[in-house]
Amino acid sequence: MEKEKIVKSLDRAIEKQIPDVWDDMIDQIQRIEKQGNSSKVLVKGNFNSRSKNRKIYARISLVAAICIISALAVTFTPVLASIQQMYDKIFSSNHIDDSGVRKAAKDGDGLAVNQTYYDKKNDITVHFQSVLTDDKETKLLLTYQSKTTNLKNYYIDIFEGKSSIHLIDDNSNKKLKCVGWGSRYYNSKKNMVAEALSFESIKDFQGQNIRLQVENLTIYKNQSVHKVKTTWPLSFKLDKAALAPDRKMVEVNKEFKFENQTYKIKKVEFSAFETRVVVSGSDTKILTDETGKKYKVMSKLESKFLSARKIDKKYGYIVDNKKTGVFLKTAGKRVDPIFSKGEVQGNPDEYLMFFAPVNDYHNCTLEIGDNLEIPLVK
Repeated sequence: MEKEKIVKSLDRAIEKQIPDVWDDMIDQIQRIEKQGNSSKVLVKGNFNSRSKNRKIYARISLVAAICIISALAVTFTPVLASIQQMYDKIFSSNHIDDSGVRKAAKDGDGLAVNQTYYDKKNDITVHFQSVLTDDKETKLLLTYQSKTTNLKNYYIDIFEGKSSIHLIDDNSNKKLKCVGWGSRYYNSKKNMVAEALSFESIKDFQGQNIRLQVENLTIYKNQSVHKVKTTWPLSFKLDKAALAPDRKMVEVNKEFKFENQTYKIKKVEFSAFETRVVVSGSDTKILTDETGKKYKVMSKLESKFLSARKIDKKYGYIVDNKKTGVFLKTAGKRVDPIFSKGEVQGNPDEYLMFFAPVNDYHNCTLEIGDNLEIPLVK
């Protein structure tokens, strides 16, 4: 009966996206950890206390907590499934403006790492949810929440902020390059941030025990940028579950004209993260000024692609349905752009357009404005 009550309670909370049940669990974990100075949750650590009795008590409390949660893991599998569903529901919601992330969360793709870390200095509880990677990109989904630190203006900005993500092993510390801006959602009621970080592939480390490390938070406030020093580690084995299916690459090599410019669609890449259209054109090339400095101007095609972009305070970068733009169509349905990847660069003479992943790439068409349609795959 108690099992059914817990499951029903979590199910009700999931409908609200951010469950109070999870808050209670975090509170309990934090209370256990604050018995000592350890910052990791459910990980063996050293407890330095003024009193020997307090030290013993903290260890006993931590062991008890681990035993309780271990028992839940064995006995209440539906509870753990409900917690996973709760996180999937956050990242599959429209609050995340990367449709590739939404689809992966909805389909349950990726390796569920499910690790929690407590940043005692900043009073922030971090939950690493899942990792998914292919040969060009990695997605890391996580949330962070605080009872005392207002997280409204806190970001893990690895694109142009003070934040970074590193791959750590015994011999090196590699800073990983971003792939686009990633996606972020702040829930003011819960003072919780959900972030989908996007960075270079870690596929080559399949089968290995690796450590990712988020370093520093970026604060954007009053037109200024500040750094909060943090180190949030995540150690796990990169199992097959973390690997997305191989990309399907289709050579197209079709030319078309748009606004007096000539373009060539070189190829299309279909993946679990995106549909990537690679284009070159008469106005996509690198230019050189009289001083020898190289520069690039926005092409007519890029301008059209961005014309349908709208910034929404609630949902991030979305499509403005009142404007025309560039879209894909497959199986009779429109496929929207992923605007958060607008800064991803291809070769010097190329322009990359990113759209939501598609289930069926056959009969895929590129639509530009109201009157131009170009078949990509038949």
